[in-house]
Amino acid sequence: MEHSWNDQPPVMIKLFDLAGRKAVVTGASRGIGKTVIEALRANGAFCYGLSNEAIESDDPASFIPLQCDLSDSTAIQMTVQHIREVTDALDYLVNVAGIDPKYVLEAGDESAWQRIIDLNLRAYYLLIRGCVPLLKRGRGKAIVNVSSINYRLGIAGRAIYSTSKAGILGLTTGLARELGRQSIRINTVSPGWVFTERQIQEYFEAPDADCHLNTLAERQSLPIKIHPLDVANHILFYLSEVSRTSTGHNCVVDGGWLLE
Repeated sequence: MEHSWNDQPPVMIKLFDLAGRKAVVTGASRGIGKTVIEALRANGAFCYGLSNEAIESDDPASFIPLQCDLSDSTAIQMTVQHIREVTDALDYLVNVAGIDPKYVLEAGDESAWQRIIDLNLRAYYLLIRGCVPLLKRGRGKAIVNVSSINYRLGIAGRAIYSTSKAGILGLTTGLARELGRQSIRINTVSPGWVFTERQIQEYFEAPDADCHLNTLAERQSLPIKIHPLDVANHILFYLSEVSRTSTGHNCVVDGGWLLE
């Protein structure tokens, strides 16, 4: 089936001068997390980028990478303590990191459940809990959690993953009530099928790539390929003062897949 796709790349938004603002972003080595850091830096912010693997900074004046196993609560605690030692305030926290292994019910034992929930949900909670004292002293006072439209989609073999993503929505709405009294906003951005490097290699450079493109064409209302920067632009909106009255929201970035 032939499809006419809009392949025009998105434009990085520059809404504010974020000079002096500091952010913590997870999933810093690739995909959405890496792109969020690039967008924040382009707007003048300084970023601490957390990643499971060691990465290097091209400019330590605007980006400091921190290696951290986000499935390990002790590692998270130590990383947060380090951040507290090097700065007295944060403006933004963006939780992006996650894994999406496929387990059918018979194969998904307790260890599989724990591995996915620890990284995709518990790490978000622990980082928020650890960074809130710094966010209270910052100017931005904004948190964005990245979920996925899989919180609602029923996909065989993705039950644990979908549970973790639905949990992020509950975490966000619950903490919106709690943190709002401290002037801290927290929102969720839920992407659809994003053309990250990993997704392109796994699905769209595979022998059955046409099948996946056909699925997108059938499900998405807009014939557009969603790029990491599309998601990052929505995240920047929720970090910025433009959304100062918004908290507890779930922003779906899916080209009209769910239509909600």
